[in-house]
Amino acid sequence: MPNLQKLFLFLISVLIGIWIMKIYRVSNAMSQKRPDPSSFSDSSKIRTTSLHIKLSADLDASVLKGYATLTFERIDKSCNTLVLDSKDLKISKVVDTQSENSLEFTVDEKYKEFGSAVSIQLKANTNAVDISYETSANASGIQVLSPDQTLGGKHPYLFTQNQAIHARSMVPCQDTPGIKAPYTAEITVAKPLVAVMSAVSEGVEESGSTRTFKFNQKTPIPSYLIALVIGDIVSREISHRVKVWSERENIDDCFYEFGETEKILQAAEEVAGPYVWGRYDLLVLPPSFPYGGMENPCLTFVTPTLLAGDRSLVNVVAHEIAHSWTGNLVTNANWEHFWLNEGFTVFLERKILAQIAGKDGEKVRSFAALNGLSGLRYAIEVFGSNNPLTALTVNLDDVDPDDAFSAVPYEKGCNFLFYLESLVGGPAVFDPFLREYIQTYAHKSITTDVFVAFYKSKFVEAARRVEWDKWLHSPGLPYRIVGYDDSLQKNCQRVKEAWENGHVSTSDIADLDTKQVWDLNLNIILLSVL
Repeated sequence: MPNLQKLFLFLISVLIGIWIMKIYRVSNAMSQKRPDPSSFSDSSKIRTTSLHIKLSADLDASVLKGYATLTFERIDKSCNTLVLDSKDLKISKVVDTQSENSLEFTVDEKYKEFGSAVSIQLKANTNAVDISYETSANASGIQVLSPDQTLGGKHPYLFTQNQAIHARSMVPCQDTPGIKAPYTAEITVAKPLVAVMSAVSEGVEESGSTRTFKFNQKTPIPSYLIALVIGDIVSREISHRVKVWSERENIDDCFYEFGETEKILQAAEEVAGPYVWGRYDLLVLPPSFPYGGMENPCLTFVTPTLLAGDRSLVNVVAHEIAHSWTGNLVTNANWEHFWLNEGFTVFLERKILAQIAGKDGEKVRSFAALNGLSGLRYAIEVFGSNNPLTALTVNLDDVDPDDAFSAVPYEKGCNFLFYLESLVGGPAVFDPFLREYIQTYAHKSITTDVFVAFYKSKFVEAARRVEWDKWLHSPGLPYRIVGYDDSLQKNCQRVKEAWENGHVSTSDIADLDTKQVWDLNLNIILLSVL
């Protein structure tokens, strides 16, 4: 009996040791310095150059099944291991695409919300791999709705939300915004369902009870912008490059609400330069979609809560359109520099709205910025003014990027850009700089240091007046609040006070004759007194 006890204790100690070694290996992998602390992959060694996805949808089981082909370039010629990100994927096989020979691979234990590293042992001449896999019914980036959760009530509905680090739950990949690659896809669904993606459609093939949709995104994008929707959806053309998708039950409402999208897109081109993505389609999702919008290229996702019936919430569309330049074209290299995506996009969004507003454009822009400061103050109050996540650039070592999400990169970043603009003489000087910045870094992923160096190279004297460290690394409210034009805010305050006193007249709203200002802010005025 004593010998059995010793043997039992020995086996237990061995198992515990193995478990500790696995945990150490995973945590050690995350602690190693890489270009992106949120990814197991190392883009300084190997970079994906193209991706092909071939999947069949089983919506009854809430899974996607198939394979992905990754083509890559070895930056470090001595590197013989391809490390990918995955999360809850069932990987069954990996083969060399050219020779079709099997390759050895391992999948680490899951580490927090980062998922698992997939390590593939490469042959000397391997430059592409086929990975057979199946997603999980609990994939963090995929949501499947039952028929009774849709407007039609007859068919299930699938949508993805891969920002920030959820593409790894849909496809094994280098899940970092620091790598951009074109992708193609073939998605097979049961009839009568339709599949759409963040890519240009290349037709559909019918086969019995199923249909296969083909897509091609020729412009290199980061993995978080891969997007898929499967449902009983239809579309209506708004212009030669814009259409709106939704469930058939509310397509008419969606068509009306977003009928001015082409006008907004043209205004954006006036500010930021030519639109390079070909199509700009909108897809109105079911109410469970957790965001106002998502800037997937060629297919912006928007919430149905924008269906106000009066086109009054177009600022969300302007924001997502702006991402076509800042975020999708010029991208943050990792999520520690998220303000490069969102601060620039809010800044550009408000320039687009100013372009649409005409003579009152700068007043509209300032008014939106002042409203944004209210949201920023609330976010900082929630996080705490000394919380390092309220700085513009943050440290995300072992931190889920979703936990750092707030109004800070949006509004603090926008305020910083307003300040930089004010130092050089205003929009007349800064707008050409903004366009040159976009043209210079289009199709690239950059860090804050790159932007700072670019600004310094163009505005030498102004750059010397900027306390860069305080602006970029100090937590809490912005180092300095820009002196915005508050005339429209005062007008709204007057209307609010008149409303409270029960004496609203036409003279009270005489100065709110700009449609964009009234539409964007009427709800704010009313809600503040309810």
